Amino acid sequence: MKTAIVKLSRKGQMVLPKEAREHLGLQPGDMVIITIKDGVVQISPKPKKYAEYIRGLGGNLWQELGGGEQFHQKERQSWE
Repeated sequence: MKTAIVKLSRKGQMVLPKEAREHLGLQPGDMVIITIKDGVVQISPKPKKYAEYIRGLGGNLWQELGGGEQFHQKERQSWE
């Protein structure tokens, strides 16, 4: 993990260090997503296609529900 210290301008602007831009693959004019959670700010490149960005999210959902067959069985029982 690397850390950098940057200074905010009077307008609240900052320059993202070159190493961070290169690591994220950012070019001039690119957009980023700022996520704030539990006091931590995360900067991520804005995905070109959101479908690819969210692909695989919730992949462990079926396992948490006991697998697809068990989930369907519980659903069918709730209909009776």
